[in-house]
Amino acid sequence: MHRYILGVHSGHDSSVCLIKDCEIIYAIAKERLTRKKHDSGEPLECIEYVLEAEKISYNDIDLVVRVNWYNSKELVDEYYKRFRNVVVKYEHHVFHAYAVSLVMPQNSLIYVIDGRGCRNIDNGLVDENEKFESESLYIYKNYSMNEVSKQYSKHFSNAYKWGSHMDSIGYAYADVSRLIFNDYNAAGKIMALAAFGRENNDIPKVISNDNKLEISKQWLEYLNSVDYPISYDTELAKDIAYSLQKSVEDYLAKRVKFFIEKYKIFNVGISGGVALNCKNNGNMINKLDINELGIFPACGDDGIAIGAAVWALREIYGDKNKIKWKYDLGKTYYSGMVSDEVIDELVELLIAGKTVGVFEGGSEIGPRALCNRSILAIANRIDMKDKLNLDIKKRESFRPFGGVVLEKNIPYYTESKIANDYMLSAVVVRDERKKEIPALVHFDGTLRVQVIRERDKERSIYKILKHLEEKYGEKILINTSFNGKNEPIVENPSQARKTAKEIGLDYLFIDASIEKVR
Repeated sequence: MHRYILGVHSGHDSSVCLIKDCEIIYAIAKERLTRKKHDSGEPLECIEYVLEAEKISYNDIDLVVRVNWYNSKELVDEYYKRFRNVVVKYEHHVFHAYAVSLVMPQNSLIYVIDGRGCRNIDNGLVDENEKFESESLYIYKNYSMNEVSKQYSKHFSNAYKWGSHMDSIGYAYADVSRLIFNDYNAAGKIMALAAFGRENNDIPKVISNDNKLEISKQWLEYLNSVDYPISYDTELAKDIAYSLQKSVEDYLAKRVKFFIEKYKIFNVGISGGVALNCKNNGNMINKLDINELGIFPACGDDGIAIGAAVWALREIYGDKNKIKWKYDLGKTYYSGMVSDEVIDELVELLIAGKTVGVFEGGSEIGPRALCNRSILAIANRIDMKDKLNLDIKKRESFRPFGGVVLEKNIPYYTESKIANDYMLSAVVVRDERKKEIPALVHFDGTLRVQVIRERDKERSIYKILKHLEEKYGEKILINTSFNGKNEPIVENPSQARKTAKEIGLDYLFIDASIEKVR
């Protein structure tokens, strides 16, 4: 008999995770199935998805861990009567911590930083003032989390022209995101836009205290005083983005340095939505005395379900065995060998400047496409960036792309250390290589990179990169997510074909063969 644990997160970026014995076998975010980006509420379709994929019933599940937001109005309690053992939890940061524990060695610091976690009362504290987690620090040892510090901040509803605020890094990005892009979830755009900004003495300091997370009231008042919205192509917008990114990088570097020196632990895992800031991640791994910087691909709220299932395995069942997992936790729709002839043809199409959608294996967990649900293109053509941004992705022209490269070729492009393989770390590109890959290098000389290692040699992307280099000397490709504007990444074959046609891709690599799109 197998032991099955189901982790369910019903908040922002709802998701489900299924653990079988000591292996994560499926995980999926609700947005991939409903096609509504950052979808929230009960992910019942996700539960049905993983049960169907594993071909098991409700009675086969030993434990369901439901992680609910305290005031959610979209819960369907009646549904869970189908299961024999259900626990409901309201904690937040601890599940972020357990998610990143999957990539951490024993005796590690786990630093959780996001927009807003759970309430103080949800963590068992008695406090007449309702506050929410903004950052937490744990020591991960013997497969358990020991909380050593936590900060709570008050949430101010609709306090500013852009809306709500609280003293957290995630909310600081949300503030600027809404001011410039009228979008709560545009933190990635702010990070990219920051490269075009500069020091501006008119903009107050963002974080007022290096030892405690306090967003400067002067900075907030300044943002509240400027015209709203601010166009992203103005110098002011660029300078505000720069001031925020620089302040956050400085603050997090000082905090992590302090933690390392205080606890004498040199392995650091970071989790929560702020861990998606690849520029900061690259900064930390290259400037701090860190042995290993761990980041889980689903470090945002879509990883909460995974953290909950891992927590149950460790804390309820007391299981201390190593947990197996992989980056692609969606179900597989096709299985079959890809011929050398197909790989050759893909390389020829890419060299000819064609855009190719890739659909194979299971969908990736987290927001980064890792060549299972990706769009690939050549990086040596200056016009490819605009073609992808303006014609296909229909997004702002300043937005950079990630690259995918074989492990052995990393030193060719950079001297930087890379935090992980999953396009969550920015590297500084060697000056002499920038002209070789003009469609990839960002304005500040950095590049987000996915690493393909020798253990991946059976993957199509490994074979494509290997053949590309052997025949044409090209060592890196553009890898961007397979989705249209304001859409989640495609999940199934019909979505892949529909999206490929709608956004105007040239070809689709699917079911081990190549289909012409237009």
